[in-house]
Amino acid sequence: MSFKKLIYVGSMAIMGLTFTACSHDDFIDENAPVNNVKAEYAANFVKKYGAIAPNQTWDFSTSETIYHIPSHGSAIRTRGGESFNFAANTSESSIIVEKSVLEWMYTNMPKGKNNQGMGKAFYMTVPNNPFTIAPIYQGCASYYWELWMCVDGIGEYKIWSKGENFSYQDLGDGADDWTELGVGQDGLAKDKNGKFSHEAVKAPAYTFTNLPVGNTMSFYLKVWKNGNGYELGWDAYQDNLIHPNQNKPLTYFSTDIDNCRMISLTQAQRPAAVPEGYDVTIIGCEDGTDKDFEDLVFMVYGKPVPPTERVEESEKYKVKRYFMEDLGTTDDFDFNDVVVDVQYDRKKVTIKYDNTTGEELGRIEESLPDQAIVRATGGTMDFTLTIGNTTWTKSEHKNPAEMWNTGWGGVAINYDAVLGEPFEVTGFNADLNTISVSVVGNEGPSSVKTITFPKTGEAPMILAVDPSINWMKERQSIPNTWFTE
Repeated sequence: MSFKKLIYVGSMAIMGLTFTACSHDDFIDENAPVNNVKAEYAANFVKKYGAIAPNQTWDFSTSETIYHIPSHGSAIRTRGGESFNFAANTSESSIIVEKSVLEWMYTNMPKGKNNQGMGKAFYMTVPNNPFTIAPIYQGCASYYWELWMCVDGIGEYKIWSKGENFSYQDLGDGADDWTELGVGQDGLAKDKNGKFSHEAVKAPAYTFTNLPVGNTMSFYLKVWKNGNGYELGWDAYQDNLIHPNQNKPLTYFSTDIDNCRMISLTQAQRPAAVPEGYDVTIIGCEDGTDKDFEDLVFMVYGKPVPPTERVEESEKYKVKRYFMEDLGTTDDFDFNDVVVDVQYDRKKVTIKYDNTTGEELGRIEESLPDQAIVRATGGTMDFTLTIGNTTWTKSEHKNPAEMWNTGWGGVAINYDAVLGEPFEVTGFNADLNTISVSVVGNEGPSSVKTITFPKTGEAPMILAVDPSINWMKERQSIPNTWFTE
């Protein structure tokens, strides 16, 4: 996007003075020093860029709506319903997973490869019938983890521990010969000849009944990692049992869209052990950062299976970026003494889609408070921003004498950087540009200069632009081409 050019005329409005009767004290103008500085700035501005058209305004933002996927942590879980007994409503059996299913996983979900494109993020709701959860494949994961289920409104339940009651057969094994993988142990892998040799897996299957129909049901891995990140997490888990405040597990939620660690696989092969007429959803899980999603693969099946839906959360808002001069000097037009983005008309948008058809099932828009983000401070004096009813003071976040993020001293500008945290703003009026900055001069509190958004036709000390416009480096004035045509 290019900066909108301003149109100037060849003449300048002449300010008139009107004298009225006054007392002796009226001749003592406490604002005279500040007004003199502003007048000097206006004269220098015209000298550099040309005369200002009487109808010239200084708001060049287009107020286009921006959509943004926010970064957030784990999904909120409801802890309650202690009266509900998960164990009493859970039965355990076992299933056999045949070789073709295991080879599909090994071939199509290779370890160490980014396999996120093999599926989609999802969440589930409890159906009005029993359903079963069973691990069907365990990759060679370095960490120790547990698979947990959370049902909104009633609580959480541990379904399975890594390797627990998980056995396999190899070529040549008898029908009743099963090798126990072992709790906490790595999963299925190549044999010594470099081939995938496992013929079948016998895995536990957990059937749930009487859960509250329609409640959100999510899954997560509780992962233990050793400090160096390479050794098995089993030691960290054991140590955590003795020292609960050390080596705390990480939790990776199926509903955490931004940090997706579980995906509903779209083409995975269905095990023959799933009863005829039952639906099945197969889910790949990630315990680390390589996104291979083969560390654990489990399935959920039922008649019908719990519906899988995808939830996308985003924010939408409008932004005005303000470039400001602090009048530390009157011939400096880099407009980077204060750079701040004000996001307004903010809303959180939650959209639910059918995970199979992609059909939108519904959306909710919730209003969010306006917020401001300080991007740069080029001045060397302390200042207080006032945005609507909210104030923000530089000295509370940075040494007032320090220039930050303006390229001073050859340091590269980071146009995505934020000084401090984004802060909530109240009372901001985007149409009226209710923003100002009060700067404490070198002479102290008696020399405070308050700069407001410029009126039509006057020399600007604040500009409003779109957030795609980058600010200038220190002591590099905005080019004439921005202001003339």
